[in-house]
Amino acid sequence: MTFEHTLNKAVNNNYEFMLKRFAQLDPNTRWQVTVRPYKSKRSIDQNSRLWDLYTAIGKYIGEDAERVHELMGWRFLREQSSVNGETIWKIKSTTKLNTGEMVEYQDAIERWASEIGFIYER
Repeated sequence: MTFEHTLNKAVNNNYEFMLKRFAQLDPNTRWQVTVRPYKSKRSIDQNSRLWDLYTAIGKYIGEDAERVHELMGWRFLREQSSVNGETIWKIKSTTKLNTGEMVEYQDAIERWASEIGFIYER
């Protein structure tokens, strides 16, 4: 059995729901449970602002927003991994960023843009 649920104080009986789900687990099976603080995903407003930023930078450097998205991902969201002893690079998707990470990402983009003479004004 696999389930994911976010505990939310604003929802009545949320804690009780989780306890009921745990009670449904087979006691003869070994289970692994992970509990971690909830971090909300990027907001719609953050995503909208990000694409406005990409578009504005793109106009400044002569690229379209999608190309700026790729370039900024490579510059700021690149992660190194190893597969069979070979190093590979992966770009973390902005859809996986939480609200705090999205703020940091956009701040990094704006700092980089200011280094090339661009100032973002929304």
